[in-house]
Amino acid sequence: MSNNNDQFDLFSYFGGSDAFTTPSQKTHEVKQEQNASLSSEPSASTETTIISATSRVSEVDQNDNKVIHLASKRLREQQEKARPEDACEDACEGADTEDENEANNLSDEESEALADDVDPDEAAANKAELAGGQANAEVKADDKSAVTTGAAAAKKEEKKPEFNHATFIAYAGHTLSITKFFDAEQLAGLDLEAVRKRLERDFPELSKQRTKMDWDEKKNLICPMVTGGKKGAYFSQGLKGFFFRSKDLFANREPINILAARDGYYEVRENAIGVFVAQVEVIEELEPCREGFKLNLPKIPENLFAQLVSFFSDYAMNEVEVMGVFYWDTDSKSYVLDVPYQEVSKVKIDVHYSDYPANFIKVAEIHSHNTMSAYFSEVDNADELGTMLYGVVGRLQQGLCEVTYDLRTRAGVAGRFIPLEPNTFIEGDFSRDKVNSLAPMKYPESWHNRVTIISSKKNGGNK
Repeated sequence: MSNNNDQFDLFSYFGGSDAFTTPSQKTHEVKQEQNASLSSEPSASTETTIISATSRVSEVDQNDNKVIHLASKRLREQQEKARPEDACEDACEGADTEDENEANNLSDEESEALADDVDPDEAAANKAELAGGQANAEVKADDKSAVTTGAAAAKKEEKKPEFNHATFIAYAGHTLSITKFFDAEQLAGLDLEAVRKRLERDFPELSKQRTKMDWDEKKNLICPMVTGGKKGAYFSQGLKGFFFRSKDLFANREPINILAARDGYYEVRENAIGVFVAQVEVIEELEPCREGFKLNLPKIPENLFAQLVSFFSDYAMNEVEVMGVFYWDTDSKSYVLDVPYQEVSKVKIDVHYSDYPANFIKVAEIHSHNTMSAYFSEVDNADELGTMLYGVVGRLQQGLCEVTYDLRTRAGVAGRFIPLEPNTFIEGDFSRDKVNSLAPMKYPESWHNRVTIISSKKNGGNK
């Protein structure tokens, strides 16, 4: 387990593995520094980046303020020249004029420094003043429009939904009338939170913390949405929380918590005594399930299977294994039986699969155990990693008019296996209680050209 994963180990949130007595010793210890790093302050490089970005923003603002100040200054000078002499009797106005004259005598550097001190509100006023006449009226109109729009948006936001018998709730793939949850006389006083609380009784995942309630007024439709956000994949039901990550469990734990771990389910409880973590076999709240397989394609035809078994029986006399592969041609909607190039011995097959176009789907691999019993060996288990079907034919014997054999079949799911009865995907009647038999069938002679028998000293391969 890498250090990156260790910091999310359940025990790290409750003080580290050393704080617990466990049946087995953990391979790696979790260091407190890793937990502390989650809440540590930004690094020096991060601070430098933030400061640098802030400086650039400030420089842009300062440049804008300088332009605004100088432009407004010129505008005020022009207005002062055009103003009548008796209009400047006010002492404050006189003081302003003196300040402006004083400003005119400032050096460029002093003027820039003065511009830097312009208040943001003053800068905005200067912009409006600089625009003048019609532009000023447009700014006022825009401001009024923005205020009106904001007020309308706020009003719309505050508007209480009005529900009636035509209101529907869309959730979990269903569109349900609100009258299934409330009587007609209750509709007038309802709000979205009341609807959510009622839905939570039937859909426990619609808790207040995890649910956003949307109402489409035009469609008269309520749409509850479970929002995970940063909370991760988990849900609560009553006093129990169900989690897929220990990080989520620690941050949102309930009195009783179920954690789905790599090797099963664990119940986690904490009280004044301590933290208790115990493995559980059955979670009552979860739905029961079982292994299974359902064939979506037609079954493998009996005559193709008989061809393969007949081919197997001829090589059983040499005490070697061979194999065949069934493909489904999606264009012709039919099966194709292929015997790939292979080097074979009594207990091994080294196979070189044939190249087929994309419309060919590999459905099943079936190999023989010559005169040995039909069973899946450890070599088979290690090799059969595809999500497809597998079979092994054993105890092959040739008679005058029939070939007898045993057959075992299974479905493979990425290295895990589901035992199947042969007639699940092969046409015909098969039995575990007695030996199966079939009439020998001719097969392509070219198949022999694809098989090379090697001595036991050269055994190697994947079957």
